[in-house]
Amino acid sequence: MIQIGAKPSTLDEPIEHLMACHRRIEQRLDTLVSAGELFDAAPREALAAIAASFRFLDTNGVWHTEDEEASLFPRLRPRLSEPETVFVELLEDQHDEAERLYARLKNLASQLDSPGIPAQYAACAASLRALYREHIRSEDEILTVLARRSLNEGDLREIAAEMRTRRALP
Repeated sequence: MIQIGAKPSTLDEPIEHLMACHRRIEQRLDTLVSAGELFDAAPREALAAIAASFRFLDTNGVWHTEDEEASLFPRLRPRLSEPETVFVELLEDQHDEAERLYARLKNLASQLDSPGIPAQYAACAASLRALYREHIRSEDEILTVLARRSLNEGDLREIAAEMRTRRALP
């Protein structure tokens, strides 16, 4: 989704691309929450919005986590202090927790026509969004500072190349 006034991100600037992806993830999470709130009034529209958000998260969201865990974090770790390393480990733990919540949300979404499930779906979607809000805030405020301080141009080129390979881009 293009945001008016925002500079488009490219893989040539991997840190900026990761931050821009955070905005897109936040938008999809907001959609998942809204769809849960509106399910009873507009089930077809809610299901379509949920499906579109899942498609994004199942592709771009997965790539984003891999970008961090397979490309960014391994390059940062040797250059971080002990508390900074603990911070990165916390981010990885949050990724795991988000994956568990997301799997539960997808399961609930597949049962939305069942009694009581829309309320469970809405609560799970809200929990996932809350987890991601805190996670993304800490990445935007702390992780990006660590990355900009610690990574050199060669690191950034390698990360960008790995991101392109993940997405099968030339």
